[in-house]
Amino acid sequence: MSSSQVVLVTGANTGLGYQIIRALCGSATAYTILLGGRSVLKAQQAVQSASEEFSSSQSKLFPIQIDIEEDDSIQRAFEEVKNKFGRLDVLVNNAGNSTLAVAFRSSISLTM
Repeated sequence: MSSSQVVLVTGANTGLGYQIIRALCGSATAYTILLGGRSVLKAQQAVQSASEEFSSSQSKLFPIQIDIEEDDSIQRAFEEVKNKFGRLDVLVNNAGNSTLAVAFRSSISLTM
């Protein structure tokens, strides 16, 4: 379990989502950052890029596969977050669909 805030950014491997990851990594505060993408390979590549760019960051980056348009993908992501981190403190729903926020909020309050 992480003592730092656990932050999930959806759509984080490119564009605005990736810039949010960069801002978190550049912060003096250490975060546990879950970099969400539809493709786990692309999320892993983005983790690698951000880790190289911010090698002195105290934040920890983890790729997570999530497609917010697929209920099964959302459920798998929820289970992964719950099992690996025990909680989610911040959700940046960059992918543009509120289904994920509702699913996490409902599931967390009912099962954690």
